[in-house]
Amino acid sequence: MKISRDKQQVADKPEQKTAVVFVRNMWGKAINPTKPGKAYRLVRDGKAVPVCAKPYTIQMLGHCGGSVQPYRLGLDSGYSNVGASVINERTGVEVLSMEIELQKGQKDRNTDRKTRRHGRRNKKCRHRAARFDNRRRAKGKLAPSIQHKLDTHVRIATALINEKFVPISRAVVEGAQFDIQKIKNPNIEGVDYQQGDQAGFWNLREYVFHRDEHKCQNPDCKHKKEKNLPLQVHHLGFWKGDSTDRPGNLITLCVHCHRPQNHAKKGFLYGWEPKLKNFRPETFMSTIY
Repeated sequence: MKISRDKQQVADKPEQKTAVVFVRNMWGKAINPTKPGKAYRLVRDGKAVPVCAKPYTIQMLGHCGGSVQPYRLGLDSGYSNVGASVINERTGVEVLSMEIELQKGQKDRNTDRKTRRHGRRNKKCRHRAARFDNRRRAKGKLAPSIQHKLDTHVRIATALINEKFVPISRAVVEGAQFDIQKIKNPNIEGVDYQQGDQAGFWNLREYVFHRDEHKCQNPDCKHKKEKNLPLQVHHLGFWKGDSTDRPGNLITLCVHCHRPQNHAKKGFLYGWEPKLKNFRPETFMSTIY
């Protein structure tokens, strides 16, 4: 089976969509889907039996004639969701469509697994020598969160191709690459690509203030109209142990909002995660393309 990256073929809309029931022959191999009425009569007459509920699939108990038509699988990959569609290549009728939501929080699960593994090893072998020298990073290895999403895409495609629902003869995957620098600055060109976001700023603190327009980012702040309001940089992930100085973890707050009592468990800063543009979806799509 040939899997290609043809953006135009995936984007083509089918002529129509109709309700169908998937059918397998007596050997368990997928054949052409049928209409619900015909599937009901086959089961009623004892010529077929249901074998799957979602999607509803029946299996024939005897020989069935007819040629198997070709079907095309289209996958629209994404950062949070994956779209899938199966189309009859002869008639242009869509027989299957779905949207799969990908699991989130893989980074936190990896961190928890690492902590538990270290705890078990320290209990069993307290004085074991360090083994970090024999760890080698494989060439082309991806970050765990990106690798998890990529593996999920592969599992979805493999399940749709190998599962006995539709006789898929061809698969098309839609991919895309993003110029993140161009998204941030449409007028960027030439040597400007060599300058990062913090180029020209004295330090990270001044960059964060400039990014937030020298304003307190608390939407409920009652002191925004004050002139010469002192500003401070706040670590968003302090409540979950993330004190890194990356720009995505920093935000501007005034001295009235950035108080110790607001950092407590009952304060609004504890668990506060405002939406900041981090271009993670664009980075993921450009990496796996």
